[in-house]
Amino acid sequence: MSAPATQRLPDDHPAWKDLRPFGYECSRWLAAMAMLQARHRKGRFSETITAFLNEWMPQEPISHELPEAFEITFEQSTLHSDGPLTSVTSPLWHAMLHLPALRDFWTAELRASHYTHLLQMIPPAWCMDPAPLPPGTVIAGLDITSWAELPRLEASGRQFRKQTMAENKVVLSAVSAIDASWRARYTRRDGQIVLQDAFLA
Repeated sequence: MSAPATQRLPDDHPAWKDLRPFGYECSRWLAAMAMLQARHRKGRFSETITAFLNEWMPQEPISHELPEAFEITFEQSTLHSDGPLTSVTSPLWHAMLHLPALRDFWTAELRASHYTHLLQMIPPAWCMDPAPLPPGTVIAGLDITSWAELPRLEASGRQFRKQTMAENKVVLSAVSAIDASWRARYTRRDGQIVLQDAFLA
């Protein structure tokens, strides 16, 4: 993680509204990640989704037992944290969250409102799967029919970051043109996750 910021987020900053539920939503997302791994192991998904998950599912076990206090930082279009929250910062899990084929699963496990808010908070990402798309379909969120068209998007001004997860496995993450940076501190209190404070990062 980056060095702690010292300037508290102004009380009228719009980020407060998004950060208050974000810690709780991340805890729910961690539990849903573990459930996704379990259902995949049990073969509970369609043949198409299973084939994709066989290639891309993160193999690291998910721990969703959070400490009494934790922090999440967003800086340069990237989330940072440590301990059990490491999975929340993984570009591969970001791609899984944004994958349209898993929308029904995430909605059921997270509730529609939490899922929608996480999609807003978590940078969009895509698994750069080399398998060709079926005719007439596009890569969701990019509206291209193959990765060969990506340079055209970059030439139009969109910015992306490529991150290698393993051999021949690359995740593409969107880089926001808006330089929004924050550090949020959460605590577990009476069984709830509460935003304790937030700072400019």
